[in-house]
Amino acid sequence: MGQTTTFATFENQSFGPCTIEQAIAMESCKHKTGVTLVEILVVVAIIAILATMVISLAARIDSQGKERLTENTFALLNAALGEFCDYGYNYSDPCYGGFDFPLDCNGFDAAELEGTLEKALGLDDGDVEISGGAHDPNYSGSEALYFFLSKVPESRKTLAKIDSSLITNEDSDGDSMEISVDGKEYSLLRIIDPWGETLWYDYYDEEPLPLSEAEIDTMIDEARNFPVIISAGPDGVFGTDDDIASR
Repeated sequence: MGQTTTFATFENQSFGPCTIEQAIAMESCKHKTGVTLVEILVVVAIIAILATMVISLAARIDSQGKERLTENTFALLNAALGEFCDYGYNYSDPCYGGFDFPLDCNGFDAAELEGTLEKALGLDDGDVEISGGAHDPNYSGSEALYFFLSKVPESRKTLAKIDSSLITNEDSDGDSMEISVDGKEYSLLRIIDPWGETLWYDYYDEEPLPLSEAEIDTMIDEARNFPVIISAGPDGVFGTDDDIASR
């Protein structure tokens, strides 16, 4: 007579009789509560690392793009300066006759810039007037550069190729600055870098007006063979390692 295998059973309150194996399986399921805290922390840490890598990469790509845009702007400005020199711009006041490039007015306040432009253009006192926003002397070099380059047709065409986001007449508060020249109104434009800082135009070691003939002769002797344009770079501070220069 063959043996009969029996299985122990017990009564499950919800589903009736079940085997020991089924009971063990159901008991095991009761203790499974999803992912553990350690697993969650590991996932969060991985996500944080990936996010940091993506942000860092995006920042680097953005910085490289701005550096390339700066270099392209320098190339256009150098071309415009070459065209200005080839044109032989004639400053009305003979004291500036020895200068081959736009006058360097770095650090001039509004009155000093007005006086320099009046002298260069052969105008009377009061014929050039800056108005509108708050004028910053740090703008003057770039403003004079743009002003004179725009006086030469070929240079003006080259200036038009510069990215429009890098040409502005707004002060730090967003107010527009204007310039009146012999009764005609213009926007007082200047060139900035992709980080929003005004470019530095370095041609000679200048001093604000009034100047003697001998002082101007000295400035002409000390003028660079070709101007240098400088961006303060990502940190926005001139004189640091990340400055970008056109030469």
